[in-house]
Amino acid sequence: MKNIKKIISIFLYIFFIIFFLKCKKDSSKPLLSLLFNNKITVILKGTYASDRPLDFNEINNNQIFIDNNNSSSPEIINQSNVPSYSDLAIFLDIGEIRVSTKAPLSNLANITNQRDSEDFWDVLAPTRQVYCNKIYNLNTELNSCLKNNGFLNFDFLMNGTGVIYPSRDVGAGIYLHGGVFFRSLFTGYAKLGNTDYIGRFDNVQYIGADIMQLLNYDPDADSGTVSILPAQLFPLHHITYPGTEHVTIYAEYIPTIIEFRFNLKENLMLHSYQDSATGEYFTYVGISDWRKKHEAQVFSGGNLLLRMRMIYPSWSNKIRISGGTYTTRHYYALYYRYECGNGSCNKDIDLLPLAATPVRNGNDNILQDIMPGSYLLQCRYDDVYDGYPEKVLSEIPIEISGYNQTIDVNCTCGYSTTSGC
Repeated sequence: MKNIKKIISIFLYIFFIIFFLKCKKDSSKPLLSLLFNNKITVILKGTYASDRPLDFNEINNNQIFIDNNNSSSPEIINQSNVPSYSDLAIFLDIGEIRVSTKAPLSNLANITNQRDSEDFWDVLAPTRQVYCNKIYNLNTELNSCLKNNGFLNFDFLMNGTGVIYPSRDVGAGIYLHGGVFFRSLFTGYAKLGNTDYIGRFDNVQYIGADIMQLLNYDPDADSGTVSILPAQLFPLHHITYPGTEHVTIYAEYIPTIIEFRFNLKENLMLHSYQDSATGEYFTYVGISDWRKKHEAQVFSGGNLLLRMRMIYPSWSNKIRISGGTYTTRHYYALYYRYECGNGSCNKDIDLLPLAATPVRNGNDNILQDIMPGSYLLQCRYDDVYDGYPEKVLSEIPIEISGYNQTIDVNCTCGYSTTSGC
């Protein structure tokens, strides 16, 4: 009897092992693996500042920035009934997040078909996520934001905490690229001439516009460029430049955070272009043209950037900075020392800082989750009132060799800045 029970137990054990090995998802991993905790946690932030970003109502006196150009083709911007910065509706629909070990410095132009894409990317986070700060549909069954806790997640996305994006583990390797694949980016103010424009988000009509298509190419992009280069929000792309630390995933179980951050919150600006069908000017809320100047062209891309960084929680440190004077236009920004190519970061760099925080009084300035390494700490200033601190006032080198430390640094920055760090 005991032998029969033992045989039955062995048979059932083998049956379930075979069953789980047969039940595989697209990733070719058995469903049994889903019972274990991931070693990789993905965090997404929609802010220039990685730590304690400004509240919406602190930015530009709670007024949306307005594009100001002196070109021969000036924009005609309708400013009637523009909402305050803090009251602007913002809806985001993100399809997935991917990483890649392939082709250093690739701009993705080498991906020409679905097979190329599958070969290039590893899917880190395959789950669609929707974030919103306004109710756009009262039907909870049809509102993807309400169904997926999108209101609370929007707060995490924008307050510096970061939202945990549902993810799965990828294999061991050195990951050189990150991509956040947008399905829609909707802002709640748009006018065609003097008439409110009604756009669509999540299959629902709402005042405003999905600006994703407008951000997909630089303002000066011609038809040839559009036909060759990939759309800039599919995906929003991080490249690991020389001198920049890449994301390394080890085969061992080492808890790892991969943070993806893009500069949406602080950089909202009114733009316009002349609609070819009606001749009227179309006004919308896009991204400030701090990097690629917009002068009434249809496209206004090139100013939304992505930064990918890796954090091992057990090895991370804090930098506490003293010498600050509260301001909404100055930032402390941290870069790897050699990632700019010439050994010194400057205002022309097309890369979000590794970490940043708006300057506050005294030593109330902390950058968290900083790994050991060589860095430059900058005092930066928004010199042209567009929300992005383009101007570097000063910088100092910082060495971090330990872990679980708080590093104290002095860097005079803010409205009282005279000499800087």
